[in-house]
Amino acid sequence: MKKILLYISIVVVVIMAAGCNSNGENKKQENSKANNSDGEMADELLNGSDEVMAVLDDLQANLENKEENSELIQKTGKDLEENWDEMEKKVEENFPEDYESIEESLYPLISESQKDQGDSAKMKVLVTQTKEKLESFNEKLAKE
Repeated sequence: MKKILLYISIVVVVIMAAGCNSNGENKKQENSKANNSDGEMADELLNGSDEVMAVLDDLQANLENKEENSELIQKTGKDLEENWDEMEKKVEENFPEDYESIEESLYPLISESQKDQGDSAKMKVLVTQTKEKLESFNEKLAKE
């Protein structure tokens, strides 16, 4: 009788050990999947941020042009808004502090750029601020 209980105990311990071991492997696989998706998201946000930076550069060049073309500035402002909209939700969900910081200067810039006669001096300041914030955000993403 004691031998049977001993065998049953050994079998139970072996089964429990095997079960614990497989759970650890599943967790490792889940963690690696999460890390891959985080890396992919960071790459996607970096690409989107680079596109927004390119539009900001265009807007800055349009503002520095001696013969400011309000239609061109409005179009560039619209492009800026569209590019930001593509990545906005992911930034807001994953980086809420950066999101708020960027939008403090980005939305006033978009608003000002879409006016018939926007204040170019104000827009130049907002472009510079937004670019600095996006560069800082890009550095943060590059570390992830």
